[in-house]
Amino acid sequence: MIVYFWLPGYLFQALSLFSWMTWIAPNNFNLAIVTGSQTGLGFNPISSFDWNTFSTNFFPLTFPFYSYVQQYIGQFLGGLVILALYYTNTKDTGYLPINSSRIFDNTGSPYNISKILVNDVVDESLYQAYSPPYYAAGNLVVYSIFFLFYPFTMVFVLLDSGKILGKAYVNIFSAAWQQVKRAGRSSVAAAKALGQGKIREAASLMYHILDDETSVYDGFDDVWTSFARQYPEVPDWWFAAVAFTAFIFAIVICAVYTQMGTPVWTIFFVIGLNLIFLVPSTYLYSISGTTEGLNVLAELIVGYALPGHPEVSQLP
Repeated sequence: MIVYFWLPGYLFQALSLFSWMTWIAPNNFNLAIVTGSQTGLGFNPISSFDWNTFSTNFFPLTFPFYSYVQQYIGQFLGGLVILALYYTNTKDTGYLPINSSRIFDNTGSPYNISKILVNDVVDESLYQAYSPPYYAAGNLVVYSIFFLFYPFTMVFVLLDSGKILGKAYVNIFSAAWQQVKRAGRSSVAAAKALGQGKIREAASLMYHILDDETSVYDGFDDVWTSFARQYPEVPDWWFAAVAFTAFIFAIVICAVYTQMGTPVWTIFFVIGLNLIFLVPSTYLYSISGTTEGLNVLAELIVGYALPGHPEVSQLP
């Protein structure tokens, strides 16, 4: 594979995005729109000879074949919707590249957000004088799918494995509560030991403050788990310390650097949003090899909560 990579990666890079169908008629605009890999939809039965290209968004050797068949069918149907929007010029998409993640103005140029900002805040009069944002057909469909994906994910997961996931949430909070009680007992014992001058004992109690008799490998007996059991597990308090440190830094940054216009409550909002979608998204990924990002939902909610502050939506 290392030797072969020189072919599409260096010697003949056209093999990486193999748009051979556009070579049939290089001046055919519609052919490039449908089959082109750079700015088209890439409807091409032989689209690449580069494994890195295939594995950019998919891992064919990791997840079941049927999962990717379903995803390719979905992509094909989505491509048909994109073509319909483009050729009917819905939302003026016919004036823009069909497949682009960029935002455009009313002249078809990339949207210059600096023209509508005053002290990093959107000025309504400048916005009206300049242009509303325009989306390419592909980008319009992607954002629309996101708004369908969030409720569909929750409904599917609840109907498919609602009881199992409900039990998982109960176990998560129960384990967290047990850890809190264990940490409290260990802290009290460490304080008593420190008061008695037993510094080494106090340090040992604090080091094992979140330790218990369970293991992350409990319930697994595969060969990889047996290999991993030979090495000591990372103490739970390490993870807790990293999370707590990041949490404190986030609050301090939002409170001190007020020029970002990001209130402290956004930190709690992001944490809550991830807690809600953590188990459903992980479950979906485990059975299908795909899941959704939360950026669109976060941007939508923060955009309504803090209108005119585009810099805030970049942080979640």
